Amino acid sequence: MQVPILLDKNGKVGRLFGVWAHPTSYLIDRKGMVRYRSVGLVDWADSDARSIIEQLLNER
Repeated sequence: MQVPILLDKNGKVGRLFGVWAHPTSYLIDRKGMVRYRSVGLVDWADSDARSIIEQLLNER
């Protein structure tokens, strides 16, 4: 599964979202709402993480 990612080189998005630690990951739904936030490393191949992603992708 491939998902788009944002690399915030200048920190603008980080300031908007209040990022205070790296890495911080967000999953944003189709409506632009933050649905998941994780501070620290995430194993995106892990079944729990994949389940969250699949749930969001299947929402209409």
